[in-house]
Amino acid sequence: MRKISPSANALARVSNNGMSQLPLKLAIKGLVTALLLWLAFRKVDLDAFSSVLSGLNPLWAAAALLLTSFIILSDAMLLSGVLRMFDRRVPFATALLYSLVGWFFSNVAPSTLGGDIFRGVQLSRVGVPVGTAARLILSIRLLSFATLVAVMFGGLPVALGLIADRRDVLLLAAILTASSGALAAVLLLAHWPHSPRLGQWPLFRKFYTLSDDFRRLLVPTPRTAVCWLAALSQHLLRVAILASLAIGLALGIPASTLFAFTPAALLLAMVPVSFGGWGVREVSFVYLLGTAGIHAEDALSLSVTFGLLRVVVGAIGGIAWALMSDHHYHVDAPFA
Repeated sequence: MRKISPSANALARVSNNGMSQLPLKLAIKGLVTALLLWLAFRKVDLDAFSSVLSGLNPLWAAAALLLTSFIILSDAMLLSGVLRMFDRRVPFATALLYSLVGWFFSNVAPSTLGGDIFRGVQLSRVGVPVGTAARLILSIRLLSFATLVAVMFGGLPVALGLIADRRDVLLLAAILTASSGALAAVLLLAHWPHSPRLGQWPLFRKFYTLSDDFRRLLVPTPRTAVCWLAALSQHLLRVAILASLAIGLALGIPASTLFAFTPAALLLAMVPVSFGGWGVREVSFVYLLGTAGIHAEDALSLSVTFGLLRVVVGAIGGIAWALMSDHHYHVDAPFA
């Protein structure tokens, strides 16, 4: 009989407590997804949309698939690097498996956070304490968020040159302000002396722990540099994937336009209110690219093709998940 670690049992109890609410959560997500997709499609010429979608060049689709494999490689590098921060080692092949299977849970399962939940559960099943697994996943998320904000600021000058309506400028500015404000709060907590009084509150203790972990990522070492580079490269690769798909669909959207607007759209799509980000991503693409004069049919075709690509890769991850057992996800014990 396989021995289950206490941390895995604890996580299982949390999971079981949420099972009773699962049907309601799925129903709400399904409703939100349907509503957002309706909003995205309601003013779109479906014949024009179908025509654009069916004209995808297979070679450019293959190029997008190849670039996606580079994202998986970068994600594996990031996971391996952050694990070392927590004094754990994992073979790169194992980190690659975590990344690939995570795509299944993020893009096929009913949540954009599914990949993170899978990693946390699987790490606990192979002996990593639940608290450590959660801190590890949150550190990766925070690092990914920080580099995404940096990419958004990099594309801001291009975006400002393309947006004509002042209200659209204010909306983009609001997204950037909120994102950078959240990041600044974490940075402040990371460098500001901890208050013993606030530390008595569980919520603040968690924030302090998260900020302390993030501070370790700010220490300039070769290991942290690799982590930052791996996180940053994923966002740039997503823009490259979208550029490849735009060429394959003959949309004529400049890569600079995609660099300026799609990171913000993908940030919004990370909000876990729909199945796999569907609906949120489509509405965001149509609106944000529309501020640069891109037709709704073109923006929607690009978003849907990007989403379908992620589903295909996620399906491959699902096959890997079905074929592998716990020992394939082994993580080495803490080292000195």
